[in-house]
Amino acid sequence: MRATAMKRQVKKAIDELTEDKVRVAMDFIDYLKSKEEMEATLEVLSSQDLMAQIQAAERSLKRGAKTDFIPWEKVRRDV
Repeated sequence: MRATAMKRQVKKAIDELTEDKVRVAMDFIDYLKSKEEMEATLEVLSSQDLMAQIQAAERSLKRGAKTDFIPWEKVRRDV
């Protein structure tokens, strides 16, 4: 089943729940979001390459080396 179809099905199911059950569902969704964020954070922290890039960027920032960075406007256009 595609994600859009699953989301539609979940929304329909939530509409049929009592207020108390919606609260429980929301708590579970909040837990899933937090878990996903934590997994993404751990993935970055466990990557030696990414951590080296972050540390290099922090050093550049402290030195005020703005030329080491790509302007947001350029990044946004390339995405």
